[in-house]
Amino acid sequence: MVKQFDLVGIGECLIELREESPDLYRQSVAGDVFNTLFYASRLGMRTGFISELGSDPFTADILQVIHDESIDKSYVAHSDSKTNGLYLISTNELGEPDYSFWRNDSAARQTLSTVDRTKVAAYLSSAEYFHFSAIAFAILNDREKLIPLIKGLVGSTKISFDTNFRKGLWDDVGILRKFIESSSPFVDVLFVSKADDEKIYFARPAESAMTFYRELGYRMVIYKQGRDDVLGWDGKKIFEIPPIENAIVVDATAAGDAFNAGFIAAQSKGYSFEDSIEAGNLCAAFVIGRPGGIAQDFDVSLPNHRHDRTSR
Repeated sequence: MVKQFDLVGIGECLIELREESPDLYRQSVAGDVFNTLFYASRLGMRTGFISELGSDPFTADILQVIHDESIDKSYVAHSDSKTNGLYLISTNELGEPDYSFWRNDSAARQTLSTVDRTKVAAYLSSAEYFHFSAIAFAILNDREKLIPLIKGLVGSTKISFDTNFRKGLWDDVGILRKFIESSSPFVDVLFVSKADDEKIYFARPAESAMTFYRELGYRMVIYKQGRDDVLGWDGKKIFEIPPIENAIVVDATAAGDAFNAGFIAAQSKGYSFEDSIEAGNLCAAFVIGRPGGIAQDFDVSLPNHRHDRTSR
């Protein structure tokens, strides 16, 4: 079956205010799933976004990016009474970001309350991949409606989930743990970072974390460790793929989102599992060298070769 879209995602696009110097902020737009769609579009994928935008003046900026990147907005609704979420970002000398959010009553929270779920189900089925995250799962007011939609995609659309964790979104992290521990039957690719794993569960060796997710039954697990090797489980064995050497870190914001785009794009094009991880690393290395969630000059060519790999 020929799919209309390569990748569709659900989530929130916020207004980003990035600190350039004391008392001076530069405005942009970003959001974890939205960032992945942005980078996937730049990699040549046909993408679509499911969300709801607010009625404030910044909506035009979001719509402009959607238009410029050819992201389908058939299921991007508009609220007459809500505003878009907003966040401030500053980084330390190591490029590690610090965020402050204002999103408790954003328009995106009511996405599943306003869309026609039958039509959305058909829209999701028209994509090769569907991507969402723990942030999207947390902010949606009717998140229980998302699970049957996702389960209905099994066998027709590949599903990827990123454990991207924001403590302020979870009054009870046990809800997220329960979801992670029960979603392996319908999630094809689990993206998890060491930092998120330790916040959701507890500090543990990477090998123990990988064993935990493998035993849950996930078919693919991508475990990111920042400057250390990415561990990847392809359903048969674990690979260790080193990050790009000498990558300059300006701002680590959206590194994981760009990685996800690179991995999914490579998988969609038929790349090996290992080369797909390398594609993710290339995208992440580019993005960490730029400030903010969206690197407007993003231009990465996926690798067309295979290196020798370390597996175990």
